[in-house]
Amino acid sequence: MYKPGFFILLYLFLSQVFLLSVSGDAETGVDYSFNWVDQQLEIVIKKNIPDMDRALPGIKFRIEKNIEKDLSFILLKGIELLTIDSRTTGKEFIEKYPSVINSIFELTDHIKRTNSLLTRDLKTLIINYTLELNPYLVELFIPHSRPSITTPALGFIPSTDFTGIIIYVDKILPLFGKEGKGNFTPSLFPRVFDKNLNLVIGPLMEDPAAIKSFGAVGYQQPTASPDISRVGQNPLRMKAREIFGINNTDIIISDRDAEMILSRQNNIDLITQGRILIIYN
Repeated sequence: MYKPGFFILLYLFLSQVFLLSVSGDAETGVDYSFNWVDQQLEIVIKKNIPDMDRALPGIKFRIEKNIEKDLSFILLKGIELLTIDSRTTGKEFIEKYPSVINSIFELTDHIKRTNSLLTRDLKTLIINYTLELNPYLVELFIPHSRPSITTPALGFIPSTDFTGIIIYVDKILPLFGKEGKGNFTPSLFPRVFDKNLNLVIGPLMEDPAAIKSFGAVGYQQPTASPDISRVGQNPLRMKAREIFGINNTDIIISDRDAEMILSRQNNIDLITQGRILIIYN
């Protein structure tokens, strides 16, 4: 059985190997982005082709095959950029739990090549890859095996049974506990608090099966209609009042909105089922 120290050394070694291979090859560039609306990691690789190789038959095929050999390392570097929650990035998680490297490498079987095109001047090959966040990526970081039990708050609070929860987040919001304002940052596991910083929604409250199915929360832009399949026909709608956390991933809502969620078991169950949608700029 491998010891933790082995994985740390392996991680450091692999990171250096990849960095050296990319930095030593001025012909190759790799760009990463997380498409939170479509729940995908998107990778764009650009390979410049030297003049002497442009007329070679099969050059496109050869480059594709060479890149596939490095996909494990490419994916590892991309996951380092992932915002997992208010305190943790992918890089920090891997450094703390380097044994996850094995599981990350296994995900290369699920990466899809969505495009591979030579530019008209034959100078550059552009290859696009995607990896679905759910279930492949998210299950690496789910921190629990069963949801925590939350009971309805005591006392009468005017509310009703809703079919989902929608939180609208403005482009710029005050930073809770700090001076100034900032931008909300999407993450795998955002949390929602009331004004007194009591937890209202968090990943430990959600069923891991629901998280694997469609993520802890859904994300949409304001121009799109709310995802009915996630929040149903009668969702509870509310506005974020402030943002919170080291990475600006957490949301503060009003005490009244928090009470409307936590006063009825049906609405608490919406959290367990992951029927939460964040609409943000």
